[in-house]
Amino acid sequence: MKQIEVSFITINYNSSQYTAELINSILSNTDSVSYEIIVVDNASEDKDFLRLKEFLKDKNDVTLIRNSINSGFSSGNMLGVNHASGQYYFFVNNDCKLLNNTAGVLKEYLDSNAEVALATAQIVDANNNYSSSHKQFPHLLKQLFGNSVQRKFSRIKFPSNRVTLDKPTQVEVVSGSCMFFNADAFCDIGGFDTAFFLYCEEEDIAKRIWESDRKVFFIPEAQIFHEAGGSTEQGFLMQQEFYISYYHLLNKHYNRTGRILLKIALFFKLFFRMFKKKMGVRMFLSMLSGFPQKNSLRYSQKIKKHHEEVV
Repeated sequence: MKQIEVSFITINYNSSQYTAELINSILSNTDSVSYEIIVVDNASEDKDFLRLKEFLKDKNDVTLIRNSINSGFSSGNMLGVNHASGQYYFFVNNDCKLLNNTAGVLKEYLDSNAEVALATAQIVDANNNYSSSHKQFPHLLKQLFGNSVQRKFSRIKFPSNRVTLDKPTQVEVVSGSCMFFNADAFCDIGGFDTAFFLYCEEEDIAKRIWESDRKVFFIPEAQIFHEAGGSTEQGFLMQQEFYISYYHLLNKHYNRTGRILLKIALFFKLFFRMFKKKMGVRMFLSMLSGFPQKNSLRYSQKIKKHHEEVV
């Protein structure tokens, strides 16, 4: 049995057309590494799942896992990890497409730089413009004074996400749409925190990578296209979900003083948004209740009658 070098892991949720395009781009652009593709269907409607199953029927080295419940980003990807055997895990959103030998470039860099445990590619949008591949961990300066002030104070250590980088560069956090991990390092820190349903997983795991004395890098030679929004719709519940995850992130990674200051900063931000943004009042009231976990979309999911299926 051949050694698998890269395990591609992606999640499908009622968006099989995007998933098919992603898989075609992997098949067309991955030629220097041995790989497998693992697709976790997060309890899509039967019509979408069957369409995806039909597309994959003649595809080799692709495993399709049908989850019985939409368990979100972290849990869905961890289900994929249970079936992965690669030396590297390449978590990629299904509304992305590889533009070159992305996996080969990222693997080569991590092979040559043992201290790097997580990397991402250069992401472009529909207009072929540079899209944000990296960002910074939440800081009090950002909440109080905005992104521009924070960038001035942190640019010495980590570059701004508005700067075009033309060489491999260490970054604080990478985009959750494209994460390439050394599998041993990923497993050593426990993988994704499944308490996050949809948002802030990348901030959490990047911080844990740094805390384990490993590094996170942006590799511009590797390139990927990201459609964005292929399987989610924005609205009050989705925005509220972000803040539920954000509160979990603050509670997990900050001391009491840091949590209080960041939450006070958010209080004023959402207070002023009440007068400017649609649904601002509802969001402010949700914040006053502490963005409780019970309001997470996780708890509105229904279990499908079928059991987990592996194709």
